[in-house]
Amino acid sequence: MLAVDLDGTLLNSAKQISAEDFQALQEAFRQGIEIVPVTGRNYSFALPAVTAIPFHRSLITTNGALIRSSVGETYLRCLLPVESARQILDSTAEFREHTIVVYDQQGAGHLRIQSSATLDPALATARRGVAHSTWLQKNQQFVEHYNSLTDALDGDPLEILFTGPMDVIRTIEERLETASNNGTPFRMLRTEYPERDFALLDTIRADCSKGAALAHWSHLRGIQADEIMAIGDNYNDLEMLQFAGFPIVMGNADDCLKAQGWPVTLDCDSSGVAHAIRKYVLS
Repeated sequence: MLAVDLDGTLLNSAKQISAEDFQALQEAFRQGIEIVPVTGRNYSFALPAVTAIPFHRSLITTNGALIRSSVGETYLRCLLPVESARQILDSTAEFREHTIVVYDQQGAGHLRIQSSATLDPALATARRGVAHSTWLQKNQQFVEHYNSLTDALDGDPLEILFTGPMDVIRTIEERLETASNNGTPFRMLRTEYPERDFALLDTIRADCSKGAALAHWSHLRGIQADEIMAIGDNYNDLEMLQFAGFPIVMGNADDCLKAQGWPVTLDCDSSGVAHAIRKYVLS
């Protein structure tokens, strides 16, 4: 089995899969290797990025909170308890311009944000709030606006996502670490892109991670950990790489992953996935 991260790993800086990576995946697939995309993206945004590649059955999304096939079959769905969601929102009230409540549903209401009319425009602009993001502007069909995000909690969400500059996200993470220690537990998974001064912080159910989801899926498939190669580049890939019998780190990976002593392949703009597949699988 090959478990491969998307952004910064299989997807290059242009958010594309290189022809060389695509060819290597096809060659691995033809040799019976099960391809499993594993990503922090939500299912709705992950699926279009991988429809062209020859993955067998499923993709792991939302940092391990959801395993679903390309035709909508669900194998694992870990929702964040609404009590935890309320605690997260209560602890980060001053950062509403960076907050997205994500529900596992199609269409409007999949992404829920606080109405810009209730925010300080100057503050939201200065801190590059989510409402100003190109990504959200392109996906308005999924968005619902609320005067208060606590009013958006009409059941267990899939996650609460924070996006913005790295210093802002680290401040939110510190705030939530205190909240988690004092109340209902939840898991935080941070992804950083220093070259853009941009970070994501996923807050999901406490027992969820890419590693836990990969363990669950490989058990269902009857594949042992030592039969799995995993490739990743960021903090949220750590547990997946620790679980896999053969972890590979991208050349553009964060130093915390490179420090683990695992083999390092080329970067995402140099078809590092293909290089790893040909060196360690096809050979």
